[in-house]
Amino acid sequence: MSGDAAKDMRAERDRFVAFAFSAADLMLEVAEDGRITYASGAGKHLIGVEPADLIGRQLGPLVDDSDRHFLLNLLASLGVGGRIEPVTIRLAGSPGREPVLCVLGGCCLPRKEGRYYLTLSGARLPMAEAALQNKRDYQTGLLTAEDFEERASDRLKLARELGSEVKITLLEIVGLKDLAKDLPPETQAVLMGDVGAYLRSKSIGGDTAGRIDGEKYSILHAGTVDQAAVADKVRQLVAKANPAAQVAQALGVQGATLELHAKGMSDEDAASAMAFAVQRFAQQGAAGLSFRNTEESLKLLLSETVARVRALRSTMSQSDFQMVYQPIVSLADRRMHHYEALVRFGDDQSPFETIRLAEGVHMIGEFDLAVVQRVIDQLQTARKTGQRPEVAVNLSGHSLESTVFMAALRELLAPDPDLRKQLIFEITESTQITDLVHAGNAVRQLRQDGHSVCLDDFGAGAASFPYLQALEVDFVKIDGAYVKALQSREKERDRAILRGMVWLCKELKIGTVAEMIETEDQARLLLDFGIDYGQGWLFGRPEPDTSSWLHRDAIQAAAPGGNHRDPSQFSLKRK
Repeated sequence: MSGDAAKDMRAERDRFVAFAFSAADLMLEVAEDGRITYASGAGKHLIGVEPADLIGRQLGPLVDDSDRHFLLNLLASLGVGGRIEPVTIRLAGSPGREPVLCVLGGCCLPRKEGRYYLTLSGARLPMAEAALQNKRDYQTGLLTAEDFEERASDRLKLARELGSEVKITLLEIVGLKDLAKDLPPETQAVLMGDVGAYLRSKSIGGDTAGRIDGEKYSILHAGTVDQAAVADKVRQLVAKANPAAQVAQALGVQGATLELHAKGMSDEDAASAMAFAVQRFAQQGAAGLSFRNTEESLKLLLSETVARVRALRSTMSQSDFQMVYQPIVSLADRRMHHYEALVRFGDDQSPFETIRLAEGVHMIGEFDLAVVQRVIDQLQTARKTGQRPEVAVNLSGHSLESTVFMAALRELLAPDPDLRKQLIFEITESTQITDLVHAGNAVRQLRQDGHSVCLDDFGAGAASFPYLQALEVDFVKIDGAYVKALQSREKERDRAILRGMVWLCKELKIGTVAEMIETEDQARLLLDFGIDYGQGWLFGRPEPDTSSWLHRDAIQAAAPGGNHRDPSQFSLKRK
């Protein structure tokens, strides 16, 4: 080779190296068995060691537990000549350090079969940082239904701005739940984690796949998701977890794919069509996905929305809803503290979806006032029999932002000042509060009037701590995801966050309530963490009969070993 040719080759090599480092902090070459064979770049600030020290080590242990299955599935599905679009993952970091959020890309070159070339960069983009705040299903690691809709909407808008084709595939993996429940807990956790990791690997950015409900899953993606291939992969995972299972007969996959990049469709229309498809899927399963294209789904969305708004107006005008009441008790002695008033509608109508609709069409203030009036009526009736329970009523954060709503609420409460000590207001946030100044003034006014105020779902999203700073509340209700994570060995970070939240609330002299408590083990752990009050089926289900108030004073603890008992079996003490 001539000197000029060698010089040209070195120049070409230097260009590729420069291009790589302009987009990444660390470059890795990984063998098929997961062993790192080459490393270069600025690895120390990402994982605490120099790149040269990575050579010969396995890639898997460098990745945080929450994302390890996902990355290994992503590499396993990468064919020769394939490319990994940028995804966010968490690196384990050095001992004693928090996991580091990174953006990962990679490829498998045609002439280097069995070798993966990966790039890692510290995540600095707001969208990447937002990935840390999303709520995830504790079994699969996929986004919850609510957070999937929000995250997918953001990704959808960005993809459309870049001119990329984007689709949503909704899958019902029939039989998976039954096959998984027969496995030992640890094997079940591995199986569901592998299923979640596999579905994530098909999604845009590796973070736009969700578990909608039970066996229903959603994936926002750019390429093609082959339902038959998904079924085969899930069968393989189940067979690996339980070789004796009759997988072929017990498991099937059905669903549909909806394109979201039709010409002439606005970003809002595409997001609405996606949300409609997910909601229809959640309610009716794969059978409800009868529309053939996005335009057809939009027409159905419009007609169904008009019908639902009319039904909502009728429900409010006729007060055609029911209130149920669930007890909240002191965890220390099981004495009754107060009840939460919850709305129920006929025809198995989802309270969450109805409230979201009311917020979306700017009727939530009317709805909240109707609920408050119903609770006031029942409290006044109870007073005639000598009952004076304290009851928490939910108010949407959007309602608190409205000065008109606050004036109407105070006018509603004015005729009966004695109710001020009985009525607690619990601030809910199905969509983000945008005007914290107005909401803060509203909370301050309610407390000055003599009402206690509680902040719902604390710890569920990025806004929780700004809310706590802006809203001077008496209680916070800690998101149920932390209760579910308490007894999982793999959720130590959630436990640490929970300890931090409880410590902060105690410093601010704010009471803490934990929801979704189903077992004595959970109740004891939460008490050990310093949480004041508990709510859940362990203490009582929501009941419509207000005669059950009758000065209920204390709920007896379940007998030792009595986990998962029906709450109706618990005896109630009266004054």
